[in-house]
Amino acid sequence: MIVISQLSFISVHSFENKKSELGLYFGTKIYEERHPVDNSFFMSQDGWMLGLNANSEKYEGSTYLGFKGRAAYGQVDYQSAGTGTLSGIPDYQLEYTGYIGLPFENSNSRVTYFTGLGGRYLLNASGLMQSSTGHSGYDRESRYIYLPLGVNYETGQWEFRGEYLYFIYGQQTSKLSQVSANYTDITNDQEEGSGLKFTIKCQSEKDFGYEFYTDYWDIADSKLDVTGNFMEPRNTTSETGLRIFWNY
Repeated sequence: MIVISQLSFISVHSFENKKSELGLYFGTKIYEERHPVDNSFFMSQDGWMLGLNANSEKYEGSTYLGFKGRAAYGQVDYQSAGTGTLSGIPDYQLEYTGYIGLPFENSNSRVTYFTGLGGRYLLNASGLMQSSTGHSGYDRESRYIYLPLGVNYETGQWEFRGEYLYFIYGQQTSKLSQVSANYTDITNDQEEGSGLKFTIKCQSEKDFGYEFYTDYWDIADSKLDVTGNFMEPRNTTSETGLRIFWNY
């Protein structure tokens, strides 16, 4: 009698429980404001951003903890419905987000549901510049606080991530005093809006990878400032680009 023994082998992928990444990224962005009365085009800025990004993630049992941050410099070109055009406006951006979530892992994939808290700062520095029609520019500072709600899916060397950004609070400061000593700076509070983030990451080598990303914001009309005369109109921002990162 001949006995044949058959063994079945199942391929199991081992996921990293600790990730530390540092990288560079380049992206293009489009910012647009709409008229608060008829929602027609009011002004836009489009250009590029170049920056550094960092990522730290840890999986411990049934808990996921993460932090993502980035800092960037870029330049944008301005065009409007009534105040001409302006090229090469410096843009500075800082963003940081902390995450906490629940991972679920099987033999070939890991899914993580998460939330957290994030902040975004942007300085659009057109102060002391003049448009094609002779209008003076001024610096604008934007601050957001938001709550991410999302899911991250890993399989093999690929990672897919999507986030809905619940807008908690925003504040816009316009440095009108740079235009004339007769003006004062104004601050507008923003209370309504939302955002989205999507990324596709590939770990092409052990210590190197790349990531495609797109970010989108839609912020509603702000409240009037303390004088009751100025408001920040509805605006959208979209940014798309590529990140290259190294593991350490």
